[in-house]
Amino acid sequence: MPAILNIPRVLFAIIGISLGLVAQPLSAATAAQKLTEKLGQFQALEADFVQYLLDASGSRLQETQGRMQLQQPNRFYWQTQDPFAQTIVSDGQQVWIYDPDLEQVTVQQLDTRSTATPALLLSGDNQAIGEQFNVVLYEGKKGIQQFELTPKDEESLYANIRLYFQHQTLTQMQIVDTLEQKTAMHFQNLIANPNLSSQHFVFEVPDDTDIIDMR
Repeated sequence: MPAILNIPRVLFAIIGISLGLVAQPLSAATAAQKLTEKLGQFQALEADFVQYLLDASGSRLQETQGRMQLQQPNRFYWQTQDPFAQTIVSDGQQVWIYDPDLEQVTVQQLDTRSTATPALLLSGDNQAIGEQFNVVLYEGKKGIQQFELTPKDEESLYANIRLYFQHQTLTQMQIVDTLEQKTAMHFQNLIANPNLSSQHFVFEVPDDTDIIDMR
């Protein structure tokens, strides 16, 4: 797993200033199409990540390392380490949420309308991005592009989502919820289109684990 990155607390403000991001004069539909093209290059994706939870002022509340493996459509294996260990797996039809500390796994049907979650946004139907989000493209130095997505659904739990690319490489993802709490993920060791078996996205329940079936 990767080493902890040294990232400033006021992450969002510093990124915007240091990269000199400037909004491009594109329609939301054109910006959405450009993001669709970016994500369309990833039929599968594998990466380590460091995840930060920040409050509204930018103070760091939580820091977690993890690993993700994604495969379109809607298959993902998303695992975070201690002290907030959890594994979330989808085979495209159902989702397993495993909490090792509780020795418990919850199984439920996959709701593809929840595309604001990191795994589903990156592994789902990227052609639907323009239907679900208003998209603005910002460009900065050294080939940096920031796509800012605002959900069209007024009942969404998220205020906005930001995806950062450097040229063709996905580097960061940031989510701001309606309470202005921020989650920032920095991706490392990213592999585009690895050869992943569909069986990898079927969760094997460990022995002595309670199963809560909500399907």
